[in-house]
Amino acid sequence: MVTLLDAPGHRDFIPNMISGAAQADTAILVVDSGVGEFESGFEGTGQTKEHAQLLFSLGIRQVVIAINKLDMVDWSKDRFEEIKEKVQDFLKKLGYKEKGLRYVPVSGLSGENLMKREEEALKAWYDGPTLFEAIDTFNQPTRSVDSALRLCVTDVYKSSSLGHYSDTKIQPSTLTHAL
Repeated sequence: MVTLLDAPGHRDFIPNMISGAAQADTAILVVDSGVGEFESGFEGTGQTKEHAQLLFSLGIRQVVIAINKLDMVDWSKDRFEEIKEKVQDFLKKLGYKEKGLRYVPVSGLSGENLMKREEEALKAWYDGPTLFEAIDTFNQPTRSVDSALRLCVTDVYKSSSLGHYSDTKIQPSTLTHAL
């Protein structure tokens, strides 16, 4: 069974991305292949790098890298390989193992290679799985019930009646009883 959680990649939604990724066992990292777009998302402290680091820090070890908008570069195998090489080098430096990574060329706009492959220019060089098929290659993760509880706090609300932030702390014993 697969449940997809869509976490926006925009910098304003990083808390939502963390919230979604914290609930996930695996991930699909969508990378923009547009000339200039990939570079801005991947060079320096770009969003793609930041998301990969967050995924790794949250314990996600299986990732499909969906290289999106490849139709905008005429389904260029060279562009796909260039992006794959740069992303793979970075992910390995983070600690990912190659066996936990899959790279899939796609077009979100046209739906190409999401569930089926019809584009002749893509068929000429790519015979790997569609994105849907790549999801099926994930190994079912095991969950350690003896590990510490990870609880995401995505927002803090100011109480209008108290006029300040609450500093109430949840005691571990209370949390255990509540679960």
